[in-house]
Amino acid sequence: MKLRLTDLSIRKLGNPQDGQVTHWDATTPGFGIRCSAKSKSYVVMYGAKRRLKTIGRYPALSLSDARRQAKLFLASQATVPNDAIEHDYQDVLLAYMADCHSRLRPSTLEGYLLYLNGIKLNGLISEITQRNMMHAIERFTTSPTSRNYAFTTFKVFFNWAVRMQYVTVNPLSNLKRPHKTGSRDRVLSEDEIKVLLSYSLGQRDRYCGIVSLLLVTGQRRGEIAGLRWDEISGGWLHFSANRTKNARGHAVPLGLLGMQILDRPKTHDVFVFGDDDSDQPFSGWSRAQRRLLRETGLPHFTLHDLRRTFATVHAKLGTPIHVTERLLNHVSGTVSGVAAVYNRHSYEQEMALAQSTLDNFLSRLIDEP
Repeated sequence: MKLRLTDLSIRKLGNPQDGQVTHWDATTPGFGIRCSAKSKSYVVMYGAKRRLKTIGRYPALSLSDARRQAKLFLASQATVPNDAIEHDYQDVLLAYMADCHSRLRPSTLEGYLLYLNGIKLNGLISEITQRNMMHAIERFTTSPTSRNYAFTTFKVFFNWAVRMQYVTVNPLSNLKRPHKTGSRDRVLSEDEIKVLLSYSLGQRDRYCGIVSLLLVTGQRRGEIAGLRWDEISGGWLHFSANRTKNARGHAVPLGLLGMQILDRPKTHDVFVFGDDDSDQPFSGWSRAQRRLLRETGLPHFTLHDLRRTFATVHAKLGTPIHVTERLLNHVSGTVSGVAAVYNRHSYEQEMALAQSTLDNFLSRLIDEP
């Protein structure tokens, strides 16, 4: 990080509890002060490999003398060939996160930032080793799932850094995710559905509205979180191709329960579940999910488990599999290949009937003593 170094600003700099933090001088390129747990030292970065040289410690060496020595030293290095430029890890990370903000969905970005901001690394990006990276992930994460997500996040980051020529090698390129993952098969039982839906329908907050609608319609989290008022028409949700995972336009019936869930004050012009302070899609998933689990007493489940539960309940109710797949907007399914090319039936009536059957089932389930 850059800072205009003065005697006052240096005195105010705190010492980190562990590791080192370098503050680079905004007025003298290559000159800075490195703070560790017990000391502050003036440093200068030089050469093709951006090596660091310690000039002296603060306050034994004054800022003016340290800056003068840094300029003299850098001048003496001016004739050294500079055929390779290396980059500070934090600078590259900031550039990557700016790129992510411009192209990723909010839900994807939130997951990336959790690990990119939480796992701290310093120094030159070229000096980060496989061992450094894996130890940092292990210190920050606690579960196999989060460890896998963190690993994938940084593997993608280093691939980007290689493409952008910030570094020549991805330290994680020859590694696989730390933990094997099987296919997820969590499906909520009827008792769990009753508890969850009874609770979420009784709340008026945005997260419970999202959860209710996910269970009732079977749609994907990002599609419902980013639901727009103009995508609701005639008792159906209408998603354009740029709003779906498979880039295929999709319409799904809401049914009576879905309409009940969406009978809410229009607090924003665009997004149904917009944030309080801005008309943007809902965020803050982890905290809201922890609260829901705590208040309902339900065992852990993910929001994608609700989509699996939706499909499983339809199977129990006798909904034909091809109709369920239409409701879920699955690309590959029972109607595929040549059949998919020639079968252009919309199945709207069948989908509406299936949704009505699900509505009746869920309503009876909630009303049961």
